[in-house]
Amino acid sequence: MKPKAIFFDIDNTLYDTAKFAERARRNAINAMREAGLKASEEEAYKALLKVIAKRTSNYDKHFDEMVRNLGQKPDPHIIAAGIGAYHNTKSSILPFPEVKSAILELRDSGYKLYVASEGDSLKQWDKLIRLGLDHLFHDVFVTEDVGRKKSKDFYAAITRKLKLDPKKCIMVGDSEEKDSTPAGEAGMRTVLVTHDGKGRGNADFVIRDLSELKKTLVKLE
Repeated sequence: MKPKAIFFDIDNTLYDTAKFAERARRNAINAMREAGLKASEEEAYKALLKVIAKRTSNYDKHFDEMVRNLGQKPDPHIIAAGIGAYHNTKSSILPFPEVKSAILELRDSGYKLYVASEGDSLKQWDKLIRLGLDHLFHDVFVTEDVGRKKSKDFYAAITRKLKLDPKKCIMVGDSEEKDSTPAGEAGMRTVLVTHDGKGRGNADFVIRDLSELKKTLVKLE
């Protein structure tokens, strides 16, 4: 059955989220240290990761809690320095090298392209805009509230809204838990992006990056 629509995850599928996140967090910490934070970069970085693990990445008081956990009082100057440096780092965000050309090729081939992500809608749109990819997709779907994970129901609701047969939809993402498993349960076919070509889980296909997606779709026709 020839696919008609392709859905993409954002993080670690369209860009290297892990590298960006570490760079942005370290830039923020060093700016905070210059503003008066009394801690080494590594000490502060470990403290920040503990806050993120506890509160999730969508928490809006990471730096305040990190500073308190380091035994210091949150100073507005220090907190503002961290926030500013973090957001300034966003100007350097780039998609994986193969992403734009792969997406444009798929659009030219007649596929409907969508994003299926989770978290805060504003943050997900911000990522797509900064990546220069927002105009390449026909629509973007994000879980409705922070903390709600992508699930079988999430994917099923999207296909119903678009009036698409799930069997003619492909979900492309890097996570078995959030992408291939729930999308598969909703009747979609799945492609797992592993970046090393290893592992498969329950995905229908595994690719290293999006440059391999077009030839994979041929196998599904």
